Amino acid sequence: MKTILSLSTMLFITICFSSCIKTVDISTPDNYSVTGSWYVSDAAYYDKYGWYSYNPELPGIFSFYNDGTAQYADNNGNMQGNWYSNIITTGYYDGHGNYHVDSHKDFSVSVSANGGYIDLVFDDISFAGSNQFIATYYDGKSIQRYTFSRY
Repeated sequence: MKTILSLSTMLFITICFSSCIKTVDISTPDNYSVTGSWYVSDAAYYDKYGWYSYNPELPGIFSFYNDGTAQYADNNGNMQGNWYSNIITTGYYDGHGNYHVDSHKDFSVSVSANGGYIDLVFDDISFAGSNQFIATYYDGKSIQRYTFSRY
């Protein structure tokens, strides 16, 4: 009986921990491909008073490749780096400012060159069709929302 109980406990713990974080094919968040060229078409932040647009000062083009590499190009030159997306289960705010606790996809991109860099880390990514995705990040005070449109 003790053997069955300890095996059951070990199986339960294994199942619980293995379902916390899973890695997915990074090229297909929400069944749409993030690979390709994108620009930031809108940026806004949300606080208790509402949404406010701002200029994120990212006038260039992001290119995301199937192998997880990334490039950012603007008038100052090119930056190289990586991007990734995972399925995670945590609390997050969506693109409408609503709080959820469930399984969702995060998204990160990090590029650099000649001392300059861009590091974007988002808690959630969701597609609005195949030509646009919305990425959100909560910094403890406000929600930041970046809208990427296909270039």
